[in-house]
Amino acid sequence: MLLQVLMNWRWLNKSQWLSRDQLYKIQARKLREIVARAYEGTVFYRRLYGVNRPVISSVQDIKKLPIITKDDVRKASLEDRTTRGTDINKCIRKTTSGTTGVPVTILEDPYSAAYREGLNLRRFWSYGVRPWHRIFRVVVGPVEKAFTENIADMAGIWGRIRTNRVTRLSSSGEIHDHLRIFKERRASVLFAPPSYFRALKEVCESRETRLNLKIAVTFGELLDMKTRRMISDFFDAEVFDVYSCTEVGQLAWECPTHTAYHINIDSVVLEFLRDGEDVQPGEAGEVVATSLYRQATPMIRYYLGDKATPIDDECPCGRGLPLLKNIEGRIVDSIIRPDGGYISPFTVMHTLQEVENLDQFRVIQRGNHSIEVQVKAASNIDKVLEAVDERCRILFRGMHYSIKLVQSIEPEKGKKFKIVARE
Repeated sequence: MLLQVLMNWRWLNKSQWLSRDQLYKIQARKLREIVARAYEGTVFYRRLYGVNRPVISSVQDIKKLPIITKDDVRKASLEDRTTRGTDINKCIRKTTSGTTGVPVTILEDPYSAAYREGLNLRRFWSYGVRPWHRIFRVVVGPVEKAFTENIADMAGIWGRIRTNRVTRLSSSGEIHDHLRIFKERRASVLFAPPSYFRALKEVCESRETRLNLKIAVTFGELLDMKTRRMISDFFDAEVFDVYSCTEVGQLAWECPTHTAYHINIDSVVLEFLRDGEDVQPGEAGEVVATSLYRQATPMIRYYLGDKATPIDDECPCGRGLPLLKNIEGRIVDSIIRPDGGYISPFTVMHTLQEVENLDQFRVIQRGNHSIEVQVKAASNIDKVLEAVDERCRILFRGMHYSIKLVQSIEPEKGKKFKIVARE
């Protein structure tokens, strides 16, 4: 994989400086290829598109294709969504963090893993990260996921280089232990969700200590200005944000100039829609994403549920990659234990989303530390409730919790939906 990663990085380093017209031509070619691959190779897309393969002459022809949702993907089997000829033994199953309460599973194949590594290198190099920096990444999910999430970690020479240079920690681990590791190893770069940085700051304050970083990169949640300023001031770090999702991959990344986010149009197609139509530059639209490099389980016109604003400005950095701003992503809170410890929201999500026949859930912590788990299930309800209770006993050991069966789980009007919320 080492050669593939380096070739991808070399190409991506060049493509970011191409003109918009050149990038749009590359995007159109890749779109034709991935649509053809999905139609010819999967039951799901052949059924979705009908008897004739869609003709894609330009990126605008993507409008001919139907938009798919998380429910559409969940209702289709992984087998039906997997491209014919994919070697399953060389792929890794990846499940979304479930921030909407509706997790989705995809397959990461060696090709997409190597391509994603190239995107990682392009972004981190632009942020000033170098091989001699001590890099830490907080992996969302249980402890074992920190060691098995990526094909790249197990890929020969590149895998050894990667695991030697990047220390991975689980979001379900004890933040107190993480702080000790950061200080002992003199961490300089930390890649983690905003909620993790907020919890880390509170732990530092409880121990009357500080942690100085060089670079902080956030992902997976909405990075509000208050949290951005806190990370910058408290950790003395330059802060960059990344916009991505497990299903599609890396979508956009904050420019080193902090002007806005660069869209990876050499690797994805992003649409910003209102009532099914493209918004004008400067207007917020709902994000629909297409991966141009995920081959095992293609994701084409996938509705994310986020809002963002495309802008038509040229970036002062000189990159040809278009810009977006004002990403309105999902927000999550940590659960606070009575003893002052923290339970990562991602630990909660990954633990509960594994329950069979659980359609959706939401976890709310009240001011007295009690927890309400809202559960939506249409079949095998008794078994679902029993399984949720078993997991809650482990998750919230020593805390009072209740499980409530509900008909629907919707965001409050005018408020951002939180799958894990603290009142």
